[in-house]
Parts: sequence; C-alpha cells; structure tokens
Amino acid sequence: MSIRECVDYVWVRGTCISTAMIAPSTLHVTVVHTFGLPNRHGIISCDGHLLHLRFDHRDDRIVYVWAQPVENDDELSAAWHCTIS
Repeated sequence: MSIRECVDYVWVRGTCISTAMIAPSTLHVTVVHTFGLPNRHGIISCDGHLLHLRFDHRDDRIVYVWAQPVENDDELSAAWHCTIS
C-alpha cells in the first residue's frame, strides 16, 4: 500500500493538493502563478488554506506543495484569500 492512498486531498483554485507533509503533491512551478508567491518560509495563504511550498533542489521546474486548512473564523475569513487573482 502506498502512502499516497492514505492521504487526503483538497481542491484549491482548480488544483488537487495533498494535506500531508510526508506526501506532498509534486507540481510544476507554474502553480505559483495561480497561488501567488510564497513568503520567506514558503507559505502561501489561499482560499482558506495555508499552502506550504518547497522548491526541488535538483529540478527547478518542480515544487512540492501540501495544504493545511485554516479554522473558519468570521473576523479572519476575509484575510485568508489569495492576494492576486
């Protein structure tokens, strides 16, 4: 049994992203155009999720992304949307 069979996925801006840090989604680097640039820690806040992005050290066309849901709070709900559209 593969670890990817046990991992949950979420849809963010039309892209299916893993929710597990141990099995991140392997995506092309152009997803940065969809989600926006990460901060210095590699985190992007987008559509109610924190997207953790890590660049591959061997191939600059690949990024590893996993999502972490943000608790839904009325005061903070507007702050967790992507800044670019």
